[in-house]
Amino acid sequence: MTKEIEEIAARLRSLRLSRNLTLAEVEIKSHKRLRAVALGSYERGDRSLSVSKAIELSEFYEVPLSYLLTGLSPTQSVEKEIVIDLRRIKALSIVEEKTTPTQQILSSFLLGIIKERQDFNGEILSLRKSDVEFLTITIGCTSVEFAMYLAQNKLLFETKETSSL
Repeated sequence: MTKEIEEIAARLRSLRLSRNLTLAEVEIKSHKRLRAVALGSYERGDRSLSVSKAIELSEFYEVPLSYLLTGLSPTQSVEKEIVIDLRRIKALSIVEEKTTPTQQILSSFLLGIIKERQDFNGEILSLRKSDVEFLTITIGCTSVEFAMYLAQNKLLFETKETSSL
């Protein structure tokens, strides 16, 4: 069983137990939409969880689907340090004639941080937790979505150690 499946299974069991419910009680309260036998299999990781069943379970337990699958709520921040590759930001702005609103906000914000911190090395810039919180509010996304945006656009600085993982 993979680590992710084990974590989802453990979260399902934890959600049920935190509500002081048995498998049979979940079946009764869900009007038999969630069968005790199937739920037990999900909690042990013996049975695959479909997207529709995951949605149904998240609705039953009244938790965001993202929490059920990742353990993070949509508003929870990513704890991993974010280091921006400023060289990549500069390269993108040169190559692309039209920038998206997100790129404009990010570039403007990073320039402001560089000036405020007097950090003119020009290659990388570490973002503090408060920086990420401000950016996600300004852009209108979660910290997880922001981290995904940075990764997809290859804006994160990677050392030899992190790129080989």
